Amino acid sequence: MNNMKTKIGVVSMATLALSASVVGSAIAAISQSFPDTPISTIQMLSTLPGLGSLIVTLIAGQMAMHISKKNLVLLGVTLVTIGGLVPAFWNNSIIGLLACSVVLGAGVGFISTINPMLLSEYFEGEERSSMMGVNTGMTSLGAMILTGVGGVLGGQNWRHLYWVYAVGIIVFLLVLFCLPNDKVQKEVINSEGKKEKVSTIKVLKELKAPVFIIIFISFLLGIAYTAYMANLSIVVAQRGVGGTAMTGIISAVGTFGGIFAGFGLKYIRKVTKPNTLAFGFLSILVTLVLTYFFANPFVLMIASIFSAMGMVMVMATCPFLLSMVSLPVQIPVVMSVYAFINSLSSTLAPKLISWLHIPAGVPSFIFAGALSLIVAVLLIVTKFGAKVESGAFIPDQDEELVSNNNEVLE
Repeated sequence: MNNMKTKIGVVSMATLALSASVVGSAIAAISQSFPDTPISTIQMLSTLPGLGSLIVTLIAGQMAMHISKKNLVLLGVTLVTIGGLVPAFWNNSIIGLLACSVVLGAGVGFISTINPMLLSEYFEGEERSSMMGVNTGMTSLGAMILTGVGGVLGGQNWRHLYWVYAVGIIVFLLVLFCLPNDKVQKEVINSEGKKEKVSTIKVLKELKAPVFIIIFISFLLGIAYTAYMANLSIVVAQRGVGGTAMTGIISAVGTFGGIFAGFGLKYIRKVTKPNTLAFGFLSILVTLVLTYFFANPFVLMIASIFSAMGMVMVMATCPFLLSMVSLPVQIPVVMSVYAFINSLSSTLAPKLISWLHIPAGVPSFIFAGALSLIVAVLLIVTKFGAKVESGAFIPDQDEELVSNNNEVLE
């Protein structure tokens, strides 16, 4: 099952996971075509996909218990393609553009939620961890290529930017022909030998503390990383390093670092295992320290690489560990909650920092650095990663129940 075709089918969809960000580069040009529309409304073209994605993450897990995950991915890719391509030829209405943004975001929601489920289903052990790293690298690579090509296409006319979403047709075909058909598990066999329907509420009630701890860790990473990205341009300006262009270059270098870290995660884990999560937060800490103390563009680029490596280590390891502390029947719900919290963390991070009365710029860096250090120390002291990977947190179940459920899965 775990052949090259399956790998291509799984990671190809990851190239569209950040496709909603492509439109952001054309906001200024689009606003000129709609002079009577407030700029805040135009900016919603970048934010509404997040809303569509957030809504879908709430229901995708439950849908995966009734509909083939492959079909849900195909639906997601179709929505991304339609939501992205329609504005290429129907673009005279800002309401229409906004509606397409929601459709596109809904498609991304299906992809980002179902993708880790498939990785957990088709790969085991270190291969699963490695594939999650490759998947994260493909996500960054896809975003970089789509943004670059979209920028070129829309250089003369922003409407042409949307043609970049034609890549969705290729991804659809790759998923259709390379991804195996998965079986939907609608029932499990309880300890009494009776069949029971899979219930989302029942699954949520049966989840153990390690599941929520891992999801909370990903939430904290989202806050720390967003604090860095949202305040980078401010700190760069305060340090006198440069303006928007320099910030863009620093971020671009970091993207390359994330791509290489994703594809090389299996080698990174040889050094960091079983404390990969802790090392991820330490990498974010290194980023914040370097950016805080140095005003050298080269050092800031190195710092950006560390931030991307930290993001990859945490965001690739969290679903891997979640798959180890959840039963197969729980995976759809667990990954749905995980995807929802991930989307929520980046959305809430600026507001949360503001509610704590932490000013923008350097103070936000200090807050994110302290948060990263605390999380890393707690992970190392408690040996949380080692306990998860050793199987100490595998849900307690009757051996007969586990055996019966495995038979159902097969």
